[in-house]
Amino acid sequence: MRLSRLFTKALIIIVILFGLIALTSSILLGWNLYKSLTEEYESKGTAIAQSIADSSVEILLNRDASTIQAMVDQYLKIKGVSYVFVLDGEDEFITHTFIPQIPQEIVSVREDKARLDFAEQVHIHHLHIKGIGPVIDISAPILAGVAGHVHVGMDKTLIQQHIFTAILRQQGLLISIFVVVLALAYLLIRRISQPLQQLTAHANQLASFDFSTRGEAAFDVIKPFAIRSRDEIGDLATTFQHMEQELRKSIRKLTETTALKERIESELTIARDIQMSILPKIFPPFPQRSDLDVYAIIEPAREVGGDFYNFFFIDDNRLYFTIGDVAGKGVPASLFMAITQTLIRAHTTNDLLPEEVLTRVNRELCAESDANMFVTIFLGVLDLARGEVWYSNGGHNPPYVLSANGRLQCVEPTGDLVLGIMADRIYHSKRMTLERGDSLVLFTDGVTEAMDEDGNLFSESRLEACLQQMINASPTDLLERVVAEVQQFTKGAPPSDDLATLAIRYR
Repeated sequence: MRLSRLFTKALIIIVILFGLIALTSSILLGWNLYKSLTEEYESKGTAIAQSIADSSVEILLNRDASTIQAMVDQYLKIKGVSYVFVLDGEDEFITHTFIPQIPQEIVSVREDKARLDFAEQVHIHHLHIKGIGPVIDISAPILAGVAGHVHVGMDKTLIQQHIFTAILRQQGLLISIFVVVLALAYLLIRRISQPLQQLTAHANQLASFDFSTRGEAAFDVIKPFAIRSRDEIGDLATTFQHMEQELRKSIRKLTETTALKERIESELTIARDIQMSILPKIFPPFPQRSDLDVYAIIEPAREVGGDFYNFFFIDDNRLYFTIGDVAGKGVPASLFMAITQTLIRAHTTNDLLPEEVLTRVNRELCAESDANMFVTIFLGVLDLARGEVWYSNGGHNPPYVLSANGRLQCVEPTGDLVLGIMADRIYHSKRMTLERGDSLVLFTDGVTEAMDEDGNLFSESRLEACLQQMINASPTDLLERVVAEVQQFTKGAPPSDDLATLAIRYR
């Protein structure tokens, strides 16, 4: 079975910790054993040297070398004794246990002793003798050094072996403890990590789980932990259950909201189609007439909008035309626009001038509307027999006249307010005359107030420059150029308002 990442990290920590403990304890144990065993061997060697020195006085005085040799040979049988040799008062070797010859290191010790004044003291040297190894050389004086000295060499290799054996035993004990601790850690971490692994796998599966279903299969894996565990694992499992329940609720709400949004979008699409069907959209609208050319473009900022245009004949020679802009955007503006369109069409008769039509429309809008909405309207009637235009402007952007001689001029305003605010408002009309080849261009503020990404307006000046360049173009080419200029100016910025344009050329 693959080890969990949690157990792997714990294993690394345990190994490092036990390694540090083993290293530190081995150093301390070796140092303490070295000190104690060295002291023990020095004390043991000192006792042997003094014993030989005390029992050799009479023999040395009699110069009985064979007896002394026999005596020192017996001490070699004591564990830890590497050599014994005896020097007389003149530092000459009387007897020794070296075979075949006395090592040079021993000769150096004898020469050093001869130069130093410690003849009456027990002296200890730590030597490394070739062929013997590390030893502790202990010298004891005979008759305060007058009769000579006894040297006993204690084997330090035994100390090293004892230290090595003790460290091996200690390491074996630590390894046994390490194995037990590792097993306990594995069991403990497995008890913790196994639920965590299952919870992690469960969390990864949540991304592909279908929460729209009503089944509880998602809870089956973590439910036992939430019931049995009384620790943080249980708290985490309970939190997962709560999260899944909330996700289920949120997704259900999102599904309902999405379905509602799709239904609304579908209804708005239908509403847009209905709204567009109210407006004339077949161009040229009067192909049988050679004295008139009309074109219009409308682009709502949303699915439906409040801008509108219209044109229709009330007799053989008189063409009523209008353009308007309802305050706001979206469904409310589109409904208010439809009402306004209906009222204008209902009051447009042979007997009423544009000012009378707007006065009546305004009165009825104020009576029927309680939503504080208003609309700007430019309404005019063109007599194609004489080129005469009567018009009334209810707070709308004044149109432009593009003369056939290349002159661009703004239509004179009538000084009237928007419709839908003051019911007793009386509107006024003015008259102007178009020459053959002149064009009248009407637009909403969605053209001049179109904004780029930095918030700059397209403005009347840019519109006038565009119209001046296209002053002799057909209504179709003219309006398509204007809309293209606006789109190029905004450069992909979301539309800030509905846009509508209407162009009429008198031919």
